[in-house]
Amino acid sequence: MHGNSPSWFILRSKATANIRYEALVPAVIFTALAFLMVGLRWCSRICSRSASVGLEDYLITVALVFSIGITAVVGGEFGIHAQNLKNDEAHQSSLSTMLRLVLAHAILYHLASNLIKISFTLQYLRLFSLQPLIVWACYTLFVCIIGATAWGIFGNVFLCDPVQSYWDIALSGTCMDKETHWRSTSIIGFLLDIAIWVLPIPLVGKLQLPRRQKMGLLIVFGMGGFVCITTVLRFILVNHAAHHGKVTKSGTYAILFSSIEVNVAIICACLLVMKPLFARFLPAIVSEQPVSAAEDRRNCRALTGGYLLGGMAVDGGGKKRDGRRRDTLIEMNDFARRVGPTLRLKRGKRGLGNGGRHSI
Repeated sequence: MHGNSPSWFILRSKATANIRYEALVPAVIFTALAFLMVGLRWCSRICSRSASVGLEDYLITVALVFSIGITAVVGGEFGIHAQNLKNDEAHQSSLSTMLRLVLAHAILYHLASNLIKISFTLQYLRLFSLQPLIVWACYTLFVCIIGATAWGIFGNVFLCDPVQSYWDIALSGTCMDKETHWRSTSIIGFLLDIAIWVLPIPLVGKLQLPRRQKMGLLIVFGMGGFVCITTVLRFILVNHAAHHGKVTKSGTYAILFSSIEVNVAIICACLLVMKPLFARFLPAIVSEQPVSAAEDRRNCRALTGGYLLGGMAVDGGGKKRDGRRRDTLIEMNDFARRVGPTLRLKRGKRGLGNGGRHSI
């Protein structure tokens, strides 16, 4: 098998990958942090009166399950390396098991990373539903992410013909170049990460937010940039190690940075929707002083480009959109609950009829 795949990154036919603590310990630590953040995300949903559970919450939870699976695979690879192989038969069996784990790791990685991307995109659709360009960009991202997922998973599964020759080195078969597939999936993933990272920045930059809330946004977007940097580092270090004959080190780099990338992305996705939790238990982190209803309206108009009436968003053409979810770092707490009574009071004072034009 490996004769047809000379650039095999993780393994060679002569040696198994040397999965040391340098890959196992960070994978466990970052997975534990991601698990904690997903738990806090669900607590935030429960604590917030105006929040509702969305599809993106379930997708992040499923991505966490896949991330735990990735860590379990790393542990399995570490356990195989720790065995004392005394003969060639044991070595062949260990190599076959390791290759199965490598395939499982690749599939879990593509599932987890792309589910996180879809979760981010769904969150953007909720936030910017009145911005046509953002909506079209999100739908375009959906198509690209689905394509990237299919290429990442099926490209690995059908890398060799027959499929079993991927892990059975005694079975004759042909395989396409693993390096070409790995490079293409890495580049596609990086471009999608960049697109998701920069998409909301122009709109968020227009908001007039309290200093601490701006710092929170900067931290979240900074971590999003860290995900992109991790993707680049994984690509560069694995390529460099593999082309210098350090196959063991290239495998360790690939496993280490894949786990970090997935888990940091999960943490970023959770931080975006945890403002209700901060506002309830750590209000000083959210803002130096309470934000007025008028400031809420100005910020939300700048963000969404629409008008809000009694919890419903209305665009310039009078089309109503649901505006009940105000649970992210770039939205105001209990916005719909406070804006509705304020607007009804203003309408009564100004003597506006039901047929009048509503604006803020």
